Amino acid sequence: MGLAMGAVVRGRYRVLRRLGEGGMGSVYEIEDLLRPGTVYALKELLDDGTLPQDELEQARARFAAEIALMRRLRHPRLPAFVESFDEGGKRYFVMEYIPGGTLDERLEAAHAPLPERDVLGWAIGICDALTYLHRQKPPIIVRDLKPGNIMVTPSGDARLIDLGIARTYKPGKQTNTENLGTMTYASPEHLGQTQTDPRSDIYSLGATLYHLLTNVEPAPLETPAPGALRRRVPSLSAATEAAVIRCMALDPKRRFQSTIALKEALVRARAALPAPSQPFSAPATQVSRAPVTKRPAPVIRSSPARSSSDGRAPAPAARPAPSRPAPAGTTPTPTPAASPAASSPQVPAGAYCPTCGYRNRPGARFCAQDGAPLVSGAVPPIAIATSVPSQAPVLPGGPAVPANPAASAAMTAQLAHEAYATGRLSVALRHCEAAARQGTADYDLSLLHGRTLRALARPTEAADAFARAGQQRPTAEAFTLEGEAARESGDLTRAVVALTRARQLDPHDANACYQLGTICLALGQLAQAEGELEAALALRPDDGRTLIAMTRVAIARADWARAEDLLHRAATTLPGDSEPATLLAELHAARAAAGSATAYPPQAAS
Repeated sequence: MGLAMGAVVRGRYRVLRRLGEGGMGSVYEIEDLLRPGTVYALKELLDDGTLPQDELEQARARFAAEIALMRRLRHPRLPAFVESFDEGGKRYFVMEYIPGGTLDERLEAAHAPLPERDVLGWAIGICDALTYLHRQKPPIIVRDLKPGNIMVTPSGDARLIDLGIARTYKPGKQTNTENLGTMTYASPEHLGQTQTDPRSDIYSLGATLYHLLTNVEPAPLETPAPGALRRRVPSLSAATEAAVIRCMALDPKRRFQSTIALKEALVRARAALPAPSQPFSAPATQVSRAPVTKRPAPVIRSSPARSSSDGRAPAPAARPAPSRPAPAGTTPTPTPAASPAASSPQVPAGAYCPTCGYRNRPGARFCAQDGAPLVSGAVPPIAIATSVPSQAPVLPGGPAVPANPAASAAMTAQLAHEAYATGRLSVALRHCEAAARQGTADYDLSLLHGRTLRALARPTEAADAFARAGQQRPTAEAFTLEGEAARESGDLTRAVVALTRARQLDPHDANACYQLGTICLALGQLAQAEGELEAALALRPDDGRTLIAMTRVAIARADWARAEDLLHRAATTLPGDSEPATLLAELHAARAAAGSATAYPPQAAS
């Protein structure tokens, strides 16, 4: 439990109010009773006895590292360290109190992109703080740079706060010991494939600028395309957009190589802006942090009418000439009647499949493409959809080619859905690919394409199809499916990115939480795994699969009592399932290997 308002610690600091709260502690505004009127900020580490011992030790180590960092840092854009102490079994440290509000709060108060001039000014100041940190020996990497960790004072100065997960760069080390940070602003190095370095903070600052300048949270691990920011905010300067895009390059070698170089680019961009009409005023009151702005769905516009092959609009159909009376003394010439062949599609002879439209050899009884029964003299389904005679030849052994492209596209999509629904996956895939070649594959057809590829055990291609669906219409469903397919292909980095985007779009998607939790478990990130799985269980109480995954986390931590309880709940929710019994054997083996003498209650998995 945190400190109560009015409580006094160390015999001299009285708690005025809570400024912020996290999973392992809180930050308070305090008054120094020995110097009335002087206020500081107090950071508290809570030793929660209910947490596993390894997680407690990691939190204590990070807190001690933060104190060690704060103690030796001196910079006007960083809070100054005052002192640290222990009291009542808890650890504290006192630092300078910085008035104002975070950039998260400014975004929420504005409900719009923040002014470019102000954003550049704040970023230039943060570059000074980062340059100071990166010049330490060894360099200090912030790793969690984001709008919520940048404070703007009433005078408009930007200050960098919260170095709780900062780390020192270790030359020669391939990866980080822990991969922490906020995924939206994290560089590819944060995922652990390489070690974070000063350029990782440059990526995070670029992602922060993207959010501030557009009021749209950036997609994780995605470099904006040229023009992407200016399409959202047309008044944004090209120089500022170029700087943000360069910061967010996935390859560290393509980013600015130092915060000094980045600052110079930002200074030039700001100097080129027109003089401001009036300064941006800060919000009168501080506001609480609200959910981030979601990425908007693209506007779907109707496509123009198709043109003819020479680029001109198709000519209207010719009208019949009006009938005129015959001259006197003459016999009217009868008008020839239209022949049936002239008013119906000209279909070459052959046996057409009534389902997929494939033209088989004469005399065939079953379709060579999908095995459907054939009807002698049947007209291909696509030919039925148009009343205009086809001018394109139909080659033996291939599908009929219709004259009307719109009818072709609609029929192709329909055939793809029907084939998938009846389990004819190869036929569904052929029609999905045909629609893609026609350029008519929409969101629903892209999802169908991905599901078909996934059912055919082609997960990498399925992930690409789901990603296209996400580009056509950003939805949690599309990104969740992309993440699941990427995981099946073994690309865990892509899976994490896609599932994180799914959670951004729908924080209540229990499946995305579950998938992220199991991936983090596979990567050995136990704290992150447990957090995601707890979120999934809160959304989907007593879900057996989630309980199984949480049991595996408990076994990995050697938390036998928790593993027993979770496994018992899982077995209750999955009657007749063999996995609880398999996991019971794993638990026995893990306890034996750990030298535990406690017997596992046999009724727990019954």
